[in-house]
Amino acid sequence: MKKLILRAFLLLLALLMVIPFAGCQETPAPQETDPVTDPATDPEGTDPETDPGAEDGPDLPVKNYGGDEFTILMRALEEYTEDIYVESIGANSTSLERAVYQRLKDLAYYYNLIIDPVIKERPRDEVPAAAKSGTDGYDLVIEHAGFTLSCAASGYYYDWNDLPYVDLEADWWNAQAAETMTTPGGKLYTMVGDISYMSVGASICMFFNKGLLNDVEDLESPYDLVRSKEWLFDKFEEYVITMDANMDGDGTGTLETDSFGYGTGWWAGPSQLLHSTGYRTIAWKNDDWKFPLDNDTTSNAVFDMRELLWTSGACYAVDTQEFDALIKPFTEGRLAFTDGRVAHARKFAGEDLSYGVLPWPKYNKKVKEYYATVDGGTNLFSVMRNTTAENAERISIVLEFLAYEGYDKVVPLYYETVLSYQYLKDEDSIEMLQIIHDNCVFDLGYFYSPVSSLVHETVMDPTGPSLSTALGEIEEAAREELYNTWNQLDVGEAEE
Repeated sequence: MKKLILRAFLLLLALLMVIPFAGCQETPAPQETDPVTDPATDPEGTDPETDPGAEDGPDLPVKNYGGDEFTILMRALEEYTEDIYVESIGANSTSLERAVYQRLKDLAYYYNLIIDPVIKERPRDEVPAAAKSGTDGYDLVIEHAGFTLSCAASGYYYDWNDLPYVDLEADWWNAQAAETMTTPGGKLYTMVGDISYMSVGASICMFFNKGLLNDVEDLESPYDLVRSKEWLFDKFEEYVITMDANMDGDGTGTLETDSFGYGTGWWAGPSQLLHSTGYRTIAWKNDDWKFPLDNDTTSNAVFDMRELLWTSGACYAVDTQEFDALIKPFTEGRLAFTDGRVAHARKFAGEDLSYGVLPWPKYNKKVKEYYATVDGGTNLFSVMRNTTAENAERISIVLEFLAYEGYDKVVPLYYETVLSYQYLKDEDSIEMLQIIHDNCVFDLGYFYSPVSSLVHETVMDPTGPSLSTALGEIEEAAREELYNTWNQLDVGEAEE
């Protein structure tokens, strides 16, 4: 953690002195594209800054692949494409875009590869046929987590334990993701880490309006509360109610004109609530699938969240997964707190707004860390099941190289990009983003299970059943589905 914080601050200092940030480029067209990193014909990027065998980096072999193509299938969705592939850079390119662009250039140079991006609106539609025909059709698949796990459960992907140069214990891979997505029999069919800055970008965080909080006397800095481990749900509730009482709303109770201490949507706070208690949706324990989301702590958390949202009068909950409805009231100073994915910060670009970024509060002092839910739309990385052992070696080198370079150069720049969308720099938020990074929760049941939406649906229905009752109605079916997918993968019987 200290290494990444140091990198982030050094990069921040350099950027403040040299390069102002500009807006992000548009997404490449949703179609197959020509190879863009041919080392023989494209001289850009052929003077890389970092040797892949550098100290503290991965222990990778020296290889020359003779200009072979390396094909990456990915989705044409702006924020989830740009973390891996930037087609070109120019005078207005951000430093983050330059870093992502240069990473692929360096990869092509070191290993004499042509990186061939295949960008599709729905790349998952390509996977079943690719898995059943020939070998090495695609070298790497990058897709939405929920759909990735569905494909993995169908047996379309390769076991990461058989990728020889991928070191899953290295700092640039997410150990918790590996643990939660490993099958009961020990197989791992998809993975993520600092190879994708959207591991952080897709994590739920709390945004707060610094100007509004500064106007209220005797409120301790939320940053200091995080550092002292006192940023808890009851403290957050206190701040929300206090802020609501000190804001000049019109009393109509509408999001368009009134003001609130806190605004949220059903894929933000109501989803994050479970992980703020330290629990997960599902777990393989004692040779059975368990549902640890059902306990006294989570039941109390649901009750408290319902009370805050629907009884306090200080909040507004949008009954939609879209964040956009909350942007205008937040930027206009009519929401003191709002939550969403870290990547939503880009929606504040151009606004006269000074905001801070915080981890979502822990439910109580018993919770060890500020756990951050990684949204189910995040990128996961997979290798086709019919990849040959020879190509698996090449793919493993590419994955390890990209992950290390992401850890070393790209992710720290992403922190600065998140904070570049405000008119006042906020170095405290870099520390908060690192806390979020270190405590991202990749929850298999949240990504792929009938119980994935159970908590937020319960929270968003104030007159509905309790969490325990809601789980009881689907628990048997959920357990059966997990046995029919993840357990069958270990014996080679997953349904296609």
